[in-house]
Amino acid sequence: LSILIFFFIIQAIYVFTIPLLLISYFISIPINFLIYLIQPSCEVIKNKIKTDFIRTHLLQSENQIVVERWFDYFYKNFIEKTRWWKLHSLFLTPPLGRDWTQGYTPTLDDFCINLTSSEYQKPIKRIFGRENEIKTIETALTKTQSANVIIIGEEGVGKHTLIDDVAYHIYNGQTNPLLAYKRLLKINLEKILTQTTDQKQRENLLSVLLEEAEEAKNVIILIDNFDKYVSGDQDRVDLTLVFEKMAKSEHLQIIGITTPFLYQKHIYNNDHLNHLFTPVNIKEINRSQAEEIMLDVCLRYEKHYQITIPYETIIATVDKSDFYITSIPFPEKAIDLLDHACSSLLENSKSKKNLVLLPAHIDETLSSITHTPTQLSQKIKDKLNSLETDLNNKIINQGVAINSLSSALRRSFVLLGKRKKPLASFLFLGPTGVGKTETAKALNSIFFKDTPIIRFDMSLYQSKDDIPNLIGSPETNQPGQLTNALRNNPYGVLLLDEIEKADRDLLNIFLTIFDEGYYNDGNDKRVDCKNLIIIATSNAGTNLLFTKNTSLISPKITNNLISFLTEENLFSPEFLNRFDGVILFNPIDKISAETIAKAKLQIIINDIYKLYKVKISVKDEMINQVVASSNYAQFGARELERTLRQTIEDKIVKLILENKVKEGDSISL
Repeated sequence: LSILIFFFIIQAIYVFTIPLLLISYFISIPINFLIYLIQPSCEVIKNKIKTDFIRTHLLQSENQIVVERWFDYFYKNFIEKTRWWKLHSLFLTPPLGRDWTQGYTPTLDDFCINLTSSEYQKPIKRIFGRENEIKTIETALTKTQSANVIIIGEEGVGKHTLIDDVAYHIYNGQTNPLLAYKRLLKINLEKILTQTTDQKQRENLLSVLLEEAEEAKNVIILIDNFDKYVSGDQDRVDLTLVFEKMAKSEHLQIIGITTPFLYQKHIYNNDHLNHLFTPVNIKEINRSQAEEIMLDVCLRYEKHYQITIPYETIIATVDKSDFYITSIPFPEKAIDLLDHACSSLLENSKSKKNLVLLPAHIDETLSSITHTPTQLSQKIKDKLNSLETDLNNKIINQGVAINSLSSALRRSFVLLGKRKKPLASFLFLGPTGVGKTETAKALNSIFFKDTPIIRFDMSLYQSKDDIPNLIGSPETNQPGQLTNALRNNPYGVLLLDEIEKADRDLLNIFLTIFDEGYYNDGNDKRVDCKNLIIIATSNAGTNLLFTKNTSLISPKITNNLISFLTEENLFSPEFLNRFDGVILFNPIDKISAETIAKAKLQIIINDIYKLYKVKISVKDEMINQVVASSNYAQFGARELERTLRQTIEDKIVKLILENKVKEGDSISL
């Protein structure tokens, strides 16, 4: 009976439902036609969207053609509906039966991530401008013998992103037919190595896993940090024998990833492996390629942050990141800067609606990251205009030097963001203790706030053997003290004390820095110096000043000193000509010495009062006596400070330690 009831229910559904569907279909035809007539055409809708897009994404009319092309990309990839029956869409469909041909690798799967799986590929963003590298990799993987690849590139150039795109091509079948049904598996060798500490057992386990991949006949193995597993050096594991054996297989391909330096050190010289792998060098993309990528990235950021990013902001992001962020390659540095700027705009804006990210926001964000000026703002103009006053308040009796320095700095800062040289470079000449180092510190505090000054004593680098300690060398695999300092703090004041004592070859490196704004370290990696004020100090030849009237320091005396330095072969003319200015500091005279002594003494008095609440007064006669007893003319302010400690500070300290004064007392000297 239940079967009969079920049969009649099914029949009733057929009898009533099918006619109802047919009637609904025929009724919907005229209704849909009327809706079609009422609705604007696709072209009208597109033109409206285009007008709105250009209005919100164009700040300067000369960029209209570029923004229109950008809109076409935006409309095609983000607005236009994809029709599955179109030929282009059909080609984007993964090969038929792909998931049925995966091969059986149950053990290997526990140690791998499948880069050609649907789950992995869905969130992956595509890349631009790497078609040649992708083609080279695909060609190498389809060779009949030694179909293995080693990808070589510096950190951040996009090696892993490139591999993701290779996997995307394989996943969609947009590759050589021999690769269409392959699986690209990223193997976790660290996880494998933790299974046992015995080297032989490690080799056996890896061999078993790779043999399983070989039997599947459709696996490509990806190994990150490949150099780490083919050397017996410290913190490395030598699995060369396993890789050499499996790299010769016709049914297994291996892709390794490494850096140029580590490739040369551990793989290139390894005769067992080198001939089995095709090297593919990945270079940093150029500016135009970075712009293409950024035009795509910013559309995604607009959706994520709910803000508008005009074309001019993208150009500013690319240009500014290219000039100021040198330790990170394109496109990562531009993407990071844009992401940071979007986040800052959203966080600092009271209203969260209709936000527009302008080029000025990029400058603000970059300045907050780098602590260096990125444009000639009014604040910087004010600092430059008041530079003489600010420096004269800190540096005593060096008016001529400060005027020359300020003029040269103003000339340099006018080209801010355009100079390929350092922000400015100066040679400070003068006797010891006249304020050369203090001037450098004052400039650092004025323009770079709390950024510490980068200081090197060149007397420590007097031979060729000392140069690797400064710029690094491949033998030690150390970056070098200067290289390390500039990579950690690429913005600020670089002070080179006693430059005349440095080795000649080292001076040639600095000559390149002054001229080109960068140098190559011991590992041939570029170190950028464009965002530095470089100050070299020297007291070479300043005995010449003691034969002159120091109150009459003039361009003529400066030129005489420069001629003396070149004649004595202390500096070459080429080296001196690379500086934006050679600044000559006066020796200290009696009046200056008294002023400096009072300033140093006031610091001591203030410190004593803060610590012990004891007031100290010193008569001018005492100060004059201190000045008269010190050799300030030859040794400068440091000699004055030393004399003050011995004649005044020592007396005060003795009174305090012997409990002869207490809180609230006064001492008169």
